Amino acid sequence: MNETRMRDALQAFVHDGEPVMGLTASEVLAAGRRSRRTRRLAGLAGAGLAVAVAGAGILMVSAGGSTGTDYAAAASCPVPPGSRPPGVIAADRPLSPQQVEWAATSLTCHLNRQVPRLLPTARFAQVPGAPAGPLVGFSHGGEPPWGNRVDALALIRDAEGTGDLTISIGVVEQSAAARAEGECRRSTVGRCSVQRGPDGETVLLSTEADSGPPLSQRDVIVRVYRGHNEINLQASNTDRQSVNGLPPAATRPDPVLSAEQAVQLALSPELYLFP
Repeated sequence: MNETRMRDALQAFVHDGEPVMGLTASEVLAAGRRSRRTRRLAGLAGAGLAVAVAGAGILMVSAGGSTGTDYAAAASCPVPPGSRPPGVIAADRPLSPQQVEWAATSLTCHLNRQVPRLLPTARFAQVPGAPAGPLVGFSHGGEPPWGNRVDALALIRDAEGTGDLTISIGVVEQSAAARAEGECRRSTVGRCSVQRGPDGETVLLSTEADSGPPLSQRDVIVRVYRGHNEINLQASNTDRQSVNGLPPAATRPDPVLSAEQAVQLALSPELYLFP
């Protein structure tokens, strides 16, 4: 896959409001790595952006900035999610409507409880073009890999500026953890480290290389694997707004969550939605 195809598909998503259905995660990651190498001095975090695409179906939106966006306190849990609905959960099968509703509600309720605890002075706003409000779970629907996961997005603002948070929880084969760990260990883009969670979870933490220019785009990316769950979490120091086709500019010095906070959130047992 070349970068032109990736860019065209992403632009089609921005204009049409639909997931980038023609791209696979491996293709996007590969293109992101190539993009990172050629645009490092411009501050474009190719690997981080690629994970945003693979994890949430949203990369960036074309806009004039987020200055007019309304920020507010986190919402309360709409309805307790209750027990997981019955039914088959598999990497090659879309979730049922009942499973989607339960998973999206579970994600919404946990994020609106936990993120304000990590960021007690923060305010939250909807990402322009996103299909749901801040920290609200939703599904793209369709066939896997889009139809068997739920996502949530938010712009987050505090005294340091604006950043964004993207979380995606999907159903994968249990073998995905070992493959992802191997890719992390072999990665030469940025920094990727392998950790273990308290219950043996595979935790992959990616951060930007220290050589980037000051006040450039920076991302903290965490992937957690447990059972059939793949939890992708990305926190950035931008508002994900692309102006005149340029990469998003930094809107705060550091990502809105530290690496430690991002790992803590991604390891929440409440996010293990799929057995």
